[in-house]
Amino acid sequence: MFMFNFDKRNSIESEEENKKCDENQLNWLPARKIAIPSNFFQKNSNKIEFTYNYKVPSFELKLVDSEKVIIKLKEEKYENIIEAESQHSDLLPAKYEGGLKIWECTYDLANFIILENFCFEDTRVLDLGCGAGIIGLIALLRGATIHFQDYNAEVIESVTIPNVILNCKNDDFIKKKCEFYCGDWQSFTDIETSNDEKQKYDFIFTSETIYNPKNYLKLYKVFKEKLKTNGIGFVAGKTYYFGIGGGMRQFEELVLREGFFDIKIVWKSSEGLQREILKLERKL
Repeated sequence: MFMFNFDKRNSIESEEENKKCDENQLNWLPARKIAIPSNFFQKNSNKIEFTYNYKVPSFELKLVDSEKVIIKLKEEKYENIIEAESQHSDLLPAKYEGGLKIWECTYDLANFIILENFCFEDTRVLDLGCGAGIIGLIALLRGATIHFQDYNAEVIESVTIPNVILNCKNDDFIKKKCEFYCGDWQSFTDIETSNDEKQKYDFIFTSETIYNPKNYLKLYKVFKEKLKTNGIGFVAGKTYYFGIGGGMRQFEELVLREGFFDIKIVWKSSEGLQREILKLERKL
């Protein structure tokens, strides 16, 4: 079991072995790249039902209606979605990880990016646990090359890719600037692993992905293995996830313990349930 009252004698590697043993009971979906079929744009670009989303200033985003997507996926017998809906749950470990819902901290991170006026021109960006792809869309529309990643392929295919098409009508632009991945973070880290800095990311953004402490090591390793030497990571989430057990301090403690990154709180909510954004930068 993953514990956070760390004994200094225990190593990150020992904890990882314990975590792997604990997770052997779960069959995590292997990571893979999702290619957009060549005829997808022509068939779908003018047929996607959407609503306008105004929760990010300066970006009038068109987003598919996730409720209609859920109905469609249930009709098409997607078992993971049917099971999640039958249990009235947004999360089923190793089966469905909540990508059809836009979580509160996604908007925190999006508005932070706008407020800080991030420059994305000629950068490589990973939107990790992307769901609707809002963070990636903002970076894409500001000049970045984007890799969108979410656990469930049906989320990427039914929500992320349609949202990209809705907001970027140029097919060649999307093919040139975007890649899409699904599956578990551990195997995603291993996909096309390269020491070439050009193949790594200038920015990695993730929001509402720290609810399950058992996944912290996998999440941490994405930052460690996939960020460029001078790359920056941002994690948006609730200070504490009541009823689940995860939280910012637990993830922060894991990161600080190995000493690979400096970590800093760069934003906090001023009202309501406490939410934060953490910034990770490699130590010099």
